[in-house]
Parts: sequence; structure tokens; C-alpha cells
Amino acid sequence: MSNKVIFFSYILGLGIVLSSHSFYFLSIFGLFLLFLSQQKLVSIVKSCIKSFLVFNVTISIGFIVMALLKNQPWFDFVLLFNFRVFDLTFMTILFSKSVNVASVLSFSSTLSFLFTMALSQIISYQRSYENFLLSLKSRMAKKMSERHKKEFITSVFGYFFKKALYDSEEKSLALKARGFFDKA
Repeated sequence: MSNKVIFFSYILGLGIVLSSHSFYFLSIFGLFLLFLSQQKLVSIVKSCIKSFLVFNVTISIGFIVMALLKNQPWFDFVLLFNFRVFDLTFMTILFSKSVNVASVLSFSSTLSFLFTMALSQIISYQRSYENFLLSLKSRMAKKMSERHKKEFITSVFGYFFKKALYDSEEKSLALKARGFFDKA
């Protein structure tokens, strides 16, 4: 299949999953996605579970606690929510591993430009993060204390926060120079 057909199938799939309110349908759709992934199944499931656990466990527990405190039913909603997020996450990872997004967005110069800017931002942050980890490993002779870990995390967070503010100003100026914010 061509990249554009897969892209429009992905958009259609997003609409279907987001509009469905049946966890039976969402579970069948999830099985269909598992079937589509074929050789990529193991890597996609690993990626999906990692992101799923970080986000959904916290949200689900919070919702369950609030529902129990208010004495409201929660099981159906949590089940539907988790099936929906799993399907969306799995479908997005499958799409990103199956398609060259840059070629899909080639029909629009604006989308291509925005994708290129976003990708360059991601790569820049990823490189900075890897450099922080490498510098930390190269300067450590023994295991870090909890206090030093907290200081390191705080300083890295501060760096990324300042970098995000600076980069957003720079990107905004670049977009203005290319006419993205013109009202005409």
C-alpha cells in the first residue's frame, strides 16, 4: 500500500476509535491492529506498553479513587478508556513504523515545513539528553546519592525548560518570517 493510503487509513482509524463507545468493538479493533503489525508485533507491543503504563496507570488509578470516593461506578469507563488508549497508541506506533511521514505530508509545503521543524526539535532534545547522560556516566566513579540524583534531575529539567522557552521564541520568529502568522 502507498504511504498516502496508509495515512488516510490511519486518520479513518483514529476517527473510528475515538467515536466508538463499545469496549467489545475496541477489543476487536485492537486484535485487528495486532494482526496488521505482523513482524513488528513484539517491538510495537513493548513500546505501546511502556507509554501505556506511564500514562494510563496514573489516570486510571486517579479516576478509580475519585469514583470510589463519590460512590460512582467506574469499571466500564476505565475499561473503555484503557482499550481506547491502547488502540490509539498501538495504531500510532504502527503507523509511524510503517510510513515515511515526510513523504505523506509532501502534498502540503506548510505541513512538510512544520514536520521538519518538529523533527529537528525532537532530535535536538534527544541529542542533549544523551549528552547529559554520557557526561554523567563519565564523571561518576561510584553510585550517585539520592541528593545528587535530585540535583542532577533538577538541573537537567531547568536546562530543558530554558531551552524550550528559547527554542519556542526562535521557532516563532522563523514561522513569522515565513508568513505563518499573517492574518491576511
